Amino acid sequence: MNKDLKSNGDLNWLQLFLCGGALFSMHFGASSMVWPMNWGKESGTSVLPAYAGAFITSLLLVFIAYVALARGDGSYDKITRRVLGDRFGKFYTRLTIAILGPFYAIPRMSAAAWDSVIQAFGLNPDNKIMLVIFTVVFYVITYFFLMNPGKAMDRISSILFPVLLVIVILIVGKGLLYPIATPLEKVYEGSAFAYGFTNGYATAEILCALIFGVVIFNTLKNKGVEESKMTRNMIKVGIVGIAMLSITHLAHMLIGASTGTVFKDLYYTSLYTAVAMRLFGTVGGMLFSGALLLAALTTAIGMTSGCAEFFVDTTEGKYNYKQCSIVILILSVIFGSLGLTSILGILGPILDGIYPAAIVLVLYYAITPSLMDKKRLNACRWAMYASFVFGMIDMVWKYLVKLNLNPGGIVDLYESIPLTKSSLAWMPVAIISFIIGWLTYKAKNIDSEVDAEMEKIDKKDSSYKKNKGTQI
Repeated sequence: MNKDLKSNGDLNWLQLFLCGGALFSMHFGASSMVWPMNWGKESGTSVLPAYAGAFITSLLLVFIAYVALARGDGSYDKITRRVLGDRFGKFYTRLTIAILGPFYAIPRMSAAAWDSVIQAFGLNPDNKIMLVIFTVVFYVITYFFLMNPGKAMDRISSILFPVLLVIVILIVGKGLLYPIATPLEKVYEGSAFAYGFTNGYATAEILCALIFGVVIFNTLKNKGVEESKMTRNMIKVGIVGIAMLSITHLAHMLIGASTGTVFKDLYYTSLYTAVAMRLFGTVGGMLFSGALLLAALTTAIGMTSGCAEFFVDTTEGKYNYKQCSIVILILSVIFGSLGLTSILGILGPILDGIYPAAIVLVLYYAITPSLMDKKRLNACRWAMYASFVFGMIDMVWKYLVKLNLNPGGIVDLYESIPLTKSSLAWMPVAIISFIIGWLTYKAKNIDSEVDAEMEKIDKKDSSYKKNKGTQI
């Protein structure tokens, strides 16, 4: 029996805590660390209902994503192609991995960390050479933690997680014990719950979970967890990690609410840095900068590892784990050197556009009985197609707004659709499409070619449960 396992083959409590801590660290990242404090600041006395809304979309749905992977018994690529078919499924998963990986989310980690370093140490924000040097060093360190995909979470849990946890406890502890000011009324119109719900949705953490799933799987397999016990151990790790994340989200939102008008014109990274410096002086700014650097690093490690495994799998071993990791990190250096503002402005709407279909996929695999029932798969396929198309329309709308364009009045027309401004207009469309797909399904229309395609997908060695020699 592996020493990391209990007598029944499950992870022991220490290993479960460390794996959950690594999962927490990967999700904590730059956005999950700094966004909640901003939500709290803007919510003020309405911080608790705002947290309730954010909990559903930025925490509960993320946990459901891990349940979906466990119930789907496969990788993100595999469970997607079961629904969308081989051709479009490959297109969608590769698009999301490319955007979530080297073209947006991974570079965003180093860029956000750099913004904090600039503020905490009083550096010149226009010094591009220093930005490039910082970015290169950041991803060289990331590569060190990626040298063995099965041990990526172990390195995070044993090296980065403890340090990150201590820094966060220091900042959160003093922030809760010594409030900076008195909370004010919320600064936005509408309900606080809706505000939290839509802002939590904007974190796009579900896509991260779909990628991190393979990192968890490799870790558990490396510890000797058998396939028959994999599902429940993955869910246990998800519960521990998301529970930690839920506590820190609430604490940061409460601290943000307690800032009142002290930092009226500061947001996100700047707000958090200012709070840390108010609580601990210059040392506080350095503490936060170090915490954000570690949080961003753990997220970059998890994303790069998951993305590399994905491309190894989808290229059927044509490229190995090391090659994929290097290419991803080189691209991350290039895009990370653009700076956070450029990354968010240029590529942010694309991420918002591909996100709705992923939510439909996760909810289907998490809550639907008889996952392989063709009638249910057909309904989910309709809902994913509709949400993807609507997401692309939403992406175009956001670019038009950014460019201050309104050709033919289409921006005004789109904004007249309910829920558009909260980026949730796709939801009723997806529900209606699911119903249509359910009602229009006819078994005789599912011919032997479709059956053969599904059988090919399920039999193909595209899950991460088989050893394909991806170790370096």
